[in-house]
Amino acid sequence: MDAKKPKDVIKEKRLAKKVTIAEVAKTVGKNPTFVAAALQGTHKLTPDEARKVGDLLGLDAELTASLSKFPVRTDFPITTDPFKYRLLEIIGVYGDSMREQANEMFGDGIMSAIDFTLDMEKVTGSQGEARCKITLNGKWLEYKTF
Repeated sequence: MDAKKPKDVIKEKRLAKKVTIAEVAKTVGKNPTFVAAALQGTHKLTPDEARKVGDLLGLDAELTASLSKFPVRTDFPITTDPFKYRLLEIIGVYGDSMREQANEMFGDGIMSAIDFTLDMEKVTGSQGEARCKITLNGKWLEYKTF
């Protein structure tokens, strides 16, 4: 049987302790989406931040250290997951129009995914329904001419 990935063990421990991602984020003083990505292994925490998470979740030294390792970002996207699929669908439907609008506003370039923040919040819609609001905020990088 294969050993569990650190991210899976960390998640099990977090859930067993009934600690939310928001609580972990507050502990380290970072954005919840960034912290969730670090817990998934697609971002890294500083050693001090990792120690705080390790203390909060009761992680051993090896699991704690895993939170500070350089990530290998190869496990995405899984298009069968409905949440991720809908995000891909949004880009499929609106991506070209978003690009055209961005080019009109900023010129020929791209939005950075390196110098970037993402915020997600629960908001209430006009008819009282729960809605998911996602804000992508990336530095605009112009293509160079040569």
